[in-house]
Amino acid sequence: MARDERSAGLVPAPVPLGGLTEIRVHGVGGTGPDTLLGDPAPTRVAGDRVAGFYRTTDAGGRHREAYSWGGLTSRSRMRALWALLLPSMLANMAGWMARRWVTAGEEEADRPATLWIFRWFARLTALALTLTSAAMVTYLALDVLAYQWGRTEPVPVPAAGASTDGWQADLASWWAQAVATWTAADRPGNRLVLGALAAVLVALGFALLARQTRSSYESVVPPTPISAEPGARDVTATVGRPRPSLRCAAALDGGLRNADFWAGLEWHTFLSRLHLTACLGVVALLLGWSSAALGAGSSMASFGQVAAVAAGGGILLVMGLLAFDDAEHDLARVALALTTCALLLAGISAALVPAGPGPDGMLPGSRSALNLVWGASLVLLAPLALQQSGAWLYRLWQAGRLRRQGERLPRLTIFPWAGPFVMNTAAVVVANTVLLSAIVYVAGLVGTVEWGFGPDAGARGAPGTIYVPMAIGSLASILSLGLIVLVVLFAAVFLLVLGRRRRANARRVEADLREQYAAAHVPDVDADPPARSEAGWWRSAFDPPLFGPPDRRPGRPTPWVHKVTAMRFLGDHSRSVAALLIALTVLAVVGLFLFLNEVLRLHHDPPMLFVGLGTKVAVAFPPLYVLVLTLAWRNERWRRVLGSLFDVGTFFPRAFHPFAPPAYAERAVPELTRRIWRLHDNGGRVVVTAHSQGSVIAAAAVGRTSGRADAEPAIGVVTFGSPLGKLYRWAFPALFSDGFLAGIARGRPGIGPVLWRNVYYATDYIGGPIRTGTSIIPDGVDLELVDPPTHRYVVDQPLPRVLSHTGYWYDEALWTQVDAMCAAIGAPPPDAASAHPWDTVAPDPDLPGRYR
Repeated sequence: MARDERSAGLVPAPVPLGGLTEIRVHGVGGTGPDTLLGDPAPTRVAGDRVAGFYRTTDAGGRHREAYSWGGLTSRSRMRALWALLLPSMLANMAGWMARRWVTAGEEEADRPATLWIFRWFARLTALALTLTSAAMVTYLALDVLAYQWGRTEPVPVPAAGASTDGWQADLASWWAQAVATWTAADRPGNRLVLGALAAVLVALGFALLARQTRSSYESVVPPTPISAEPGARDVTATVGRPRPSLRCAAALDGGLRNADFWAGLEWHTFLSRLHLTACLGVVALLLGWSSAALGAGSSMASFGQVAAVAAGGGILLVMGLLAFDDAEHDLARVALALTTCALLLAGISAALVPAGPGPDGMLPGSRSALNLVWGASLVLLAPLALQQSGAWLYRLWQAGRLRRQGERLPRLTIFPWAGPFVMNTAAVVVANTVLLSAIVYVAGLVGTVEWGFGPDAGARGAPGTIYVPMAIGSLASILSLGLIVLVVLFAAVFLLVLGRRRRANARRVEADLREQYAAAHVPDVDADPPARSEAGWWRSAFDPPLFGPPDRRPGRPTPWVHKVTAMRFLGDHSRSVAALLIALTVLAVVGLFLFLNEVLRLHHDPPMLFVGLGTKVAVAFPPLYVLVLTLAWRNERWRRVLGSLFDVGTFFPRAFHPFAPPAYAERAVPELTRRIWRLHDNGGRVVVTAHSQGSVIAAAAVGRTSGRADAEPAIGVVTFGSPLGKLYRWAFPALFSDGFLAGIARGRPGIGPVLWRNVYYATDYIGGPIRTGTSIIPDGVDLELVDPPTHRYVVDQPLPRVLSHTGYWYDEALWTQVDAMCAAIGAPPPDAASAHPWDTVAPDPDLPGRYR
């Protein structure tokens, strides 16, 4: 039987690897391979169910494959839970938003994308998020629940003799009595131990989640050259598995060009251990400080003091270790052992606190410890702000020097000044909004909230009263309501400007569309068609509907033109979200100074504005957002909209905050690279057709340095709806720099020769041109297509749809460009095929792959 015929059984036929293969890579939202290939049952030829390569029948003289990586981000509804990790994702994004002065690929290839001082300060700022989050969780567990609520809510104990169901009931009764005795109202130290255990379990939960995702993402080893030239094998591949890189991806020379950029296993392990150490240190600090204050005067109080000092020393050691660019596992273990010992010592000190109910109100010592951790977290934000200010002044000085020398200044559209500080501030604000509100909300659930630190001197607190500092309630309400007002105000202003610009620009857009249709040879509609002819059935969207309501103002642009105008405005101003983030940062910094001045210097009570409403909204928002994501997850259109932020935010490795959602590119980029190499080694040629976020994966794959570059055949790359220029160079200019993109456009990236064509619509709110401003990218890469592709439609049928970001796949003009790229790459000559150009497909399509 011929090899290209399908078997009558269940074993898939082998697939040819020679010839020309077009690999389609989808964007956000996880488009399935059946949709990408127009085949309801394509064959998986590589990878697994999570991310794999699928092939359908040949067409247009080429094999057609789809790389479906959506399972890494959006196939399962459980991915919606990643929304709860939004603050840590923002903190990790912030570390990759640094600017760089150099934009020439030759100079960038020999130096890291960021400065050492920036990387250290960015990691410290990310650590501030961990410290504040751990402090609030620990305060809630120790003070609100264990100390204050525990003293008023004893554990119910079964009545004696009530157990008559055998030894199981006797055991349960004994356990309930033991717990009730150990956590009695006069044993606050024991309750503190249980509260600390709960906080530790939360920290361990995040650490285990990071470890589990690391085994699925960071453990994928980046590709190493198997054969730099036919008949030769790379030394590392011959000896065995290459040695894993210990270096942080942000510190590697060349950035995305570096072959070890996606080898983040060791660094993420190191960073996770440091942040876990910091979390345990916060718990040990609050527990030790509180137990020392609660047991003041006893011989065991010194244990708590020693534990608090040791925990503080462990946190300081973590801050120092974050300055390293290489994973120092031994030092990280020392820091973890130090804080663990401090935690055990603090637990012993708490368990030995003398019996007694303790004073009413807040847990003694918790106020000072909480202020210390919060103050340290705010101080950790300052170094990054100072570094960003210094970098801004340096750029101004460099710009003035170049002007005096008469040299041209690089003018690129990038994120406004201090992007890393802005994103880190947003992360801290979001986390504090939710966690502070959670403290107030939980306190209201378990008792009656009383604002303050405790009852007046000589007075006793009422039963069931939970004392909460006014600062917590004030900040919770200000942050929650302030965020709502800010978002609503931004949306109202944006919609107002959109409406005005739509009306003002409609005529100009209509004239531009008519010119584009004429250039694309789209025929006009016959104004006076013959009766009962085909021409009479066609109408133009520039004209009012034939059977619609009469237009009272002839010559006015139709609603269809207004819609196109609105989409063009969105395409030009989608980056306006930066204004919202900058406003949030400015208001947060100014508000913090005003708040501290009001409370610390003037000794006024903090403002209390709608605390109940604000905290309920803030606490309800995360689960409601996750619920909306879960319900809309099966709808691909809504999934693209709601999940796009996480597809952008989880592209880069977790080099700054380990508890962020995993970076799917840690697996996607190596897999796409290996597939291209495999096809090339079997005499094949490759054209990558990439949409939206898929174009970012493709750019990272072809831009990666490889020892095979000199021997590789040319690769065709067609990107459409690509955010490389509009978003990634704007937000992450140090990695997706003008020099990096120019290297691909000039056909000299790391993987080998490349032919690149970028297609975009003016109505695309995510994708756009690669070359903007005074970019060094050569002309000829970008091509704007008209959207909608036509103004003609059949009478009483839907008007031509504005394709915007998601409709490229259905535009014939796109496939004309893909066909042209395939023709330019060309099929290899018959004698270039290897001796075994057929690949055996795994017999069980449900068999998952292993990447360890």
